[in-house]
Amino acid sequence: MRVPSDTAMLFCARGGLRMQLAYERFIAASGLPNEVHIAPLMVSRVVAIKPTLVRSLSTSAEALSPAAADTLRYEFSDMSLGEVTTALSRLEPPGGRSGMWDEPFTVERFAAQLRGPDARSVVAAIGTQAHLFEQQLRDALGGRSRAILVDTGLFGTTAQLLMEGFPDIQFSSALIARANYRRSAAPHYARTFGLSVEADLYSPLDRRTALLRYWHLVESVFEPQLPSVKEFELVRDRVRSNLEREGWEELVAPAAGTLFAGVLDYIDALPERPAARVTGDAERAWSTLHRSLIWPDQEIGEVLDVGRRSNDFGTDDTSLAREWRGPIAALRGGSIWREGEIARARTPLRLPLLALIETAYGLRRVKRFIFRGP
Repeated sequence: MRVPSDTAMLFCARGGLRMQLAYERFIAASGLPNEVHIAPLMVSRVVAIKPTLVRSLSTSAEALSPAAADTLRYEFSDMSLGEVTTALSRLEPPGGRSGMWDEPFTVERFAAQLRGPDARSVVAAIGTQAHLFEQQLRDALGGRSRAILVDTGLFGTTAQLLMEGFPDIQFSSALIARANYRRSAAPHYARTFGLSVEADLYSPLDRRTALLRYWHLVESVFEPQLPSVKEFELVRDRVRSNLEREGWEELVAPAAGTLFAGVLDYIDALPERPAARVTGDAERAWSTLHRSLIWPDQEIGEVLDVGRRSNDFGTDDTSLAREWRGPIAALRGGSIWREGEIARARTPLRLPLLALIETAYGLRRVKRFIFRGP
């Protein structure tokens, strides 16, 4: 089936920018045709939520839209109204973070506050940014009405938010991996596809799901050293994001010796009509990756350590690989890659601890199957 001519593949900042580079190099190496319009899209979840907030506030309904409400609950459950306001608008709350703005965040309080007279400047700022983003989005579409959002993964939240913000555009998502831990029935999941993995949880019986044990690795490979998109400005009739600082295109390309440089080297060496070669290589690669992520030794633990990773969504929060604090701490949650933490510690308990973790995941999978079904 041919791709409709009114479809655009939009590669979402930040990870999608390198996915676009890899896609273009694959097309060039394989000689395969590219029959669909492609373009980068400067977007993030904190950007994508603004158009749906604007639409919600323009109606008489008191509640926010379902996607906006669910996303805000997930991202900001332990913050104050003032902190959420700053993350979304880039402004301090009127009168500072005191009084009502210092109250714990709930979606209901936030919606009520935005509809009040004290939040006019905040709503105006969100509206201005939503308008600038819409201009950039429609420029990237070039008049087309269908958008395939290409990104790393996992939940398709960006598409979910944009579906509510722009009901005249049909959105779908192509992600490296798609996961639905909460088994949400949100309608966007029907249009969200995992290119390599579609799974709710890691399963010892499915090697590819090892990606879900250490998702920060995928992000570190594909996300260049550029800031997350948070705001836009109009520069000579063109919308420009804060990511697009001078020389940003060069930073999308990888430095020599990095994992993404290896990805491009592999793609560049592919022959024409590479399906058989890629299929065979992929089987071996998934086995190696599974072994490296689930049963790492010290060397692998150090090589694949991603360091500090940004949590994004308008805040400066980060996640960092933990230092070794003993076997009990290693078995508890909180580490972005427990197996790597154990491997780097040079502990003689490495294999028993890794085996305990793997057994726990296997038992959780069995329990889920018994009580909830496959």
